[in-house]
Amino acid sequence: MPVIEPAARCKPERTVIVLVVVLLHGGLASWLASLAQMPPARTLATSIAVQWLPAQPVPLPAVAKSAAAMPQQPSHQPRHQAAAKSAPVRPAPVTPQPSSPPLAQAVQTIRATDAMATHQAASVAAPSPSPVEAHSPVSTEPGFSADYLHNPAPAYPAAARRNGEEGKVLLRVHVSAQGQAETVEIHRSSGFIRLDEAARETVANWRFTPARRGAVAIASSVIVPITFRLGHA
Repeated sequence: MPVIEPAARCKPERTVIVLVVVLLHGGLASWLASLAQMPPARTLATSIAVQWLPAQPVPLPAVAKSAAAMPQQPSHQPRHQAAAKSAPVRPAPVTPQPSSPPLAQAVQTIRATDAMATHQAASVAAPSPSPVEAHSPVSTEPGFSADYLHNPAPAYPAAARRNGEEGKVLLRVHVSAQGQAETVEIHRSSGFIRLDEAARETVANWRFTPARRGAVAIASSVIVPITFRLGHA
């Protein structure tokens, strides 16, 4: 009989082990491949809404509600109203007004009357100002036609006579309180310069009676007319 060696016995066992390992590796590889082919997991978008809810009122105890519901004030009001209606209304005593205001009014009236009488008496007693003191107007104007003044008439200019010049000139003369002609101005011209100048030069040397306010001589102005006529020259 042939003799079986130990190495020959171990070969079938090794073969089985190798097959098992190969099968395990193959299964693992196929499982990994199936995992790689699976679609990725989807992430669902979620939103969170926060809402503030007011606190719910805490119900009061039944005892507090019953106590609040009991009307205590109206129970006392009818009693007060009845007491007020039952009490009679007495009129307030009328106190007599003091008689001092009428007396004060009477005193004021008497004082006002006395003041009016005093004012009237003072106005009657005060002397009225005289016309001289109250800036009375000039009583007399300056004079220039008196004979004692010896005022000569203006000479008729020869050139005006030859040219037949005639006319009337008005001169405004300011007379001082001493009766002298301070200024002589032509108030209205005769129409001829020679006649106007002859009249002005002559009147400037005249003597005047000064104006008077009452008994006081004052300075004033007067209009002096000078007429030039050929028939009376």
